[in-house]
Amino acid sequence: MNDLVVTYGSGAEGLARKVAQISGARLAEVDRRIFPDGEQYVRVCGDVCGKDVAILQSFALSPDRLLVEYALIADAVSGMGCRRVIGAFPYIAYARQDERFSEGEALSAKVFATLIEASGTDAVYTVDMHLHRFRDISEIFRIPATNLSAMRLLAEEYSRHLPPGRILVVGPDRESSQWVKAVADVIPSSCAVLEKERLGDREVRISEISDSMCSTALIVDDMISTGKTILEVLGKLKASGVERVDALVTHVILVEGAYSRLKEAGLNSLITTDTIANEYASVSIAPLLADALMLDAAGKPCPPTFL
Repeated sequence: MNDLVVTYGSGAEGLARKVAQISGARLAEVDRRIFPDGEQYVRVCGDVCGKDVAILQSFALSPDRLLVEYALIADAVSGMGCRRVIGAFPYIAYARQDERFSEGEALSAKVFATLIEASGTDAVYTVDMHLHRFRDISEIFRIPATNLSAMRLLAEEYSRHLPPGRILVVGPDRESSQWVKAVADVIPSSCAVLEKERLGDREVRISEISDSMCSTALIVDDMISTGKTILEVLGKLKASGVERVDALVTHVILVEGAYSRLKEAGLNSLITTDTIANEYASVSIAPLLADALMLDAAGKPCPPTFL
């Protein structure tokens, strides 16, 4: 991996260290600080001249600051003579506003992608990006972009301690059907994909669930933020007679006491990843990203199982 260097923004430093270790790529440290007026300073340490540089950055909780930090790092490595800038983004923010729902709204998913492109990024890798109204990530980015999936890794982790009986795998909306299928390929199960109507930033309406005939249900989704979607599905499942409900979720933000509310409502367990640093992560996506970046450095495309 002499042609690949891994570096990082403050949203994914720990993950970058794991990726560098697994891939055998050299890790370029980043010196960063905040000026008294709030402006950011970054300096990438190490030789990247002629190398492909993968910048790991996760845009959770402070996406505006983290985007500027990423752009500064991208400019820094470009100025050092790197061959290519690869944005490796475990979690991309601003993706939920993927349509102009009302007159005068910004299409933030495309705006965010444009800003990443404008920073000098040559290729993008992300994980389970929200693509509800887009068929493919190539409809958002104009540069080569690959959307990896962690759902199979999550399903494999869950399968190590399978509860007895048949499991109902549940997706809260049409977009989740891809993750329902990925989980069902690993875990013998029945499947249900529901309909979701968003009523505001913190409220959703979920379609009814018929009698599942399963004692255990497994909710699969890309993200938990306020937890309202999972709470709604959880309530429907409990009302239909399901005794145990677990959840597989790629990105966990858990704002406003979401985890406590989920546990109080009867969620048995939450299995998630480290796309966003969190105390509940039991699955690391570092091997997934490392494999993708090694294939990229070798000029090979990711196989379908990564997607």
